[in-house]
Amino acid sequence: MWVEELSLENIKCFESQILRFGTKQEKYKWVTLLGENGGGKSTALQALGLLLAGPEGANQLLREPQGWLRDEEKVGKISARIHKGKNDPGQHGKEKVRNVFSYNYRITGSQRLEIDKKIYTTPTILEGEDNKKDLSWLRENALLPKGKGWFAAGYGAFRRLTRKTGQINVPSMQSPSRFSNFLTQFEEDEPLTAFEQWMVFLDYRISKNSESGKLAQKQQEIGIKAINRLLPEGSRFEGVDENGKIWFGIGDTKIPTLALSDGYRSILALSGDLVWRMIEAFPESKSPLEEEGVVLIDELDIHLHPVWQRQIATWLRSVFPNIQFIVATHSPLIAAGAGKDAVTYKIFQNKTGAVDCLEVKNIAFKDVDSILQSEAFGLVSTYSPEAEQAMSQYLDLKIKERTPEENKIFGQLSLFAKEMFKASKNMPDEDFKLRQEIVDHLKTIRRK
Repeated sequence: MWVEELSLENIKCFESQILRFGTKQEKYKWVTLLGENGGGKSTALQALGLLLAGPEGANQLLREPQGWLRDEEKVGKISARIHKGKNDPGQHGKEKVRNVFSYNYRITGSQRLEIDKKIYTTPTILEGEDNKKDLSWLRENALLPKGKGWFAAGYGAFRRLTRKTGQINVPSMQSPSRFSNFLTQFEEDEPLTAFEQWMVFLDYRISKNSESGKLAQKQQEIGIKAINRLLPEGSRFEGVDENGKIWFGIGDTKIPTLALSDGYRSILALSGDLVWRMIEAFPESKSPLEEEGVVLIDELDIHLHPVWQRQIATWLRSVFPNIQFIVATHSPLIAAGAGKDAVTYKIFQNKTGAVDCLEVKNIAFKDVDSILQSEAFGLVSTYSPEAEQAMSQYLDLKIKERTPEENKIFGQLSLFAKEMFKASKNMPDEDFKLRQEIVDHLKTIRRK
């Protein structure tokens, strides 16, 4: 499955907004959402998560949707248009097989509202009426509590492995419920334990040398290969010991998951959980990680070193080539690293106070400074506020007739300016030109 668009009406900061994640014919394989804190990125991802979880899953994830309405006296509405993947099951009986579905939920608040001749006075999620036929079919064939295909998962900003110590002993492991695929989007304290449990479970099955052990061996090989591709160079999965501890090799050192840094644990939590859920969703597939689906990730840059931020999109896209990734981030490195075919949106508050959406083009070919100073982030300068203030003062004093006191200040600032630009003589012409353009731009801003 993949998502063509998401529509939000009277939802939190959104008055009315459509976010397009593909055309009518094909998906955007990677969509990056940029914007300031509190600008609506997480809201958009959560709304899409509720829709992809199905009506029953949505009510489990958001039992009391308080604070979801921009205007409590009006109904809120979230809608999606999704496409059936080639390996997603589901028949339409004698009807011609359809591949595109539209459906919505309506959300009420604490104010008294009458909907379909019923009165609602508490926050509630209701199934939409205008596309009821589509939603009914999806509930029976796609948005099932447990089922095959139609894969979708969402990860919140607080994803992490458990920090609990002790032995992990998992003689059996249940298949994931659909709503649990999105649990960390709504439960900040919910750790991603599936990776560790799954590895211990597979190790246990393999040790029994049974028919189930052969399947476990195959799944373990797929999982380890994927995990190793998603870890930074020089890192690798080592194995499970007799006490149920999982060990990784970092260079020449072996380290248990409990002792790994937050960066490693963040990547393992996300990738390990995703690998397990995809294998469960496509049990008969020869290459389950190459199947279609939708993955939502909030604040992908969390805990990651800039070097990893630059590479994480490439790693994910290579291991899961047919997944549609929709991610939110504050990192220009992730935005640029997603590739030239990625689509980038900036969600922002316009002059009227309403939230709007702008597509930012050609971000993959810009350096970090250029991205930060572009419309994507709107940063005037990449220098620290102190350096920017000193440089602006230096430029002001340089072009005016100075008093003795100002001459003294200018002399001090001249030393500062020389320190800032002392590497300019060794800069390539293009870099020097860019640095000068930044200075000129700061000068212009200072004059306004």
